[in-house]
Amino acid sequence: MSKNNIELSLFGQVLRLYCPPEQQEALLASANRLEERVSVLKEQSGIIQLEKVLSIVALNLNYELEQEQQKNAENRNVLQACVQQLDASLHKFQTSSAETVSIGQENN
Repeated sequence: MSKNNIELSLFGQVLRLYCPPEQQEALLASANRLEERVSVLKEQSGIIQLEKVLSIVALNLNYELEQEQQKNAENRNVLQACVQQLDASLHKFQTSSAETVSIGQENN
């Protein structure tokens, strides 16, 4: 097997996937978390059919991803507003400093 391939067992099936070596540990951890989420949902819901449980888990994961993307967008907007406010304050400060220097130089 190539160093860029990984073999993992997921839901009783062996999967051989391309994965760069530096990402393999994260992929294995992700597969373990997925199996755990599916197992917990199966226990809590009593749903036996793997396809239905996987569909629900996929829907939950997609919802969580969209929520995080929305939070990131909101945070980006807040940061952009802060940067704009800092830029305006810096510009105002530079303008007032230049006027102070000009006035001071005229008095000499």
